[in-house]
Amino acid sequence: MATEASVANSYATRLALLAQARTEAIQQTFNSELFTLTSMMGPISEGPEWPSDPAWLAFQHGSCAGIISDGLSDPWVEKDKSSIGLGLEVFVESPDISLAAGESMMALADTWLFPMTAEISHTLASYNRLCTKLLAGEPLALRFNIEHIKDGRGLVGALLHIPRIGDPRLVTGPGAITLIAATLLTQDELRWLQGRKETGREELLDKIYLAGIGTQSLVQRPSVV
Repeated sequence: MATEASVANSYATRLALLAQARTEAIQQTFNSELFTLTSMMGPISEGPEWPSDPAWLAFQHGSCAGIISDGLSDPWVEKDKSSIGLGLEVFVESPDISLAAGESMMALADTWLFPMTAEISHTLASYNRLCTKLLAGEPLALRFNIEHIKDGRGLVGALLHIPRIGDPRLVTGPGAITLIAATLLTQDELRWLQGRKETGREELLDKIYLAGIGTQSLVQRPSVV
């Protein structure tokens, strides 16, 4: 019979191997060095249960700066559960945010990118059924409060979806982890979505890609509806 120590060591090994493989895959996907942001910096002090500990990574992707969750796809402690946790990681990237030459990526923790990514990450960890829908290819719209950027009601909206550009998978050994992009929506787009359900979200996503916005979040841009 396995001892508690051997089980703990086995999990620690699985966790370390997957985390290393995921980090390398994220670096390759975004062609960027990474900076770790821990849950101590997150906007929610008593957050939901992640497969392991909540964390995020800051990155630079071409003209964009971004934040990606780092742990939603950690293995569960229980061996009868998924070896890649919730099977996804979510990111937000924006050309509105830039770093000065030599500036640490730690500075991205003080921008709206971090609370937006953290709120979405915690929401996905809280409601596994949302992850199931996203992995099946269904785009989802979320609303939340971010002080840095908000509409007249104090709300911010984002459309979550599998990116249509590049390979949306992170190959990590135990399985392929799916990248989920969160694209900031305008007030008009949020209003337009009301009552339109999945078909409306699909149509809006088509318009966002046709407009060349794709995965990029911009605080000020024309609405596509």
